Amino acid sequence: MKGIAFLPTVLLLSAVIVELGIAGALLVYLLNNANLGVRLSAEALAAAQAGIEDGIIRIIRDKNYSTAGYTLTVGSRLATVAVCKDSCAGIGKSLITVKAKAANKFRQLQAVVEVNSITGKIEIQSIKEVALQ
Repeated sequence: MKGIAFLPTVLLLSAVIVELGIAGALLVYLLNNANLGVRLSAEALAAAQAGIEDGIIRIIRDKNYSTAGYTLTVGSRLATVAVCKDSCAGIGKSLITVKAKAANKFRQLQAVVEVNSITGKIEIQSIKEVALQ
């Protein structure tokens, strides 16, 4: 009679242990996904910053530089850079807009750069993160 009572107890304890194992595995999976998302978002931001710097370099080389967009590869990440001169940020200013992607994470930065048409001196007025469009 003692063996009959022991079997349901063993089955119940085994089920509880398996359930705790599944819950622990799910918790580890969710924490890893959260950390991965933060890392990918930071990589997208770094790619966007590289795109801003590339746009500034192109403006330094040609103070009338303007483009609807080009793709810049930063490591394994992509950044789409658009430079709008005079019409977007005002006369004598260029607006650099960069949308960067790292896996399924996107970040977008905008920079306003003032270009002196006589001396060619460039002054960065602002760099800010903007909502995705």
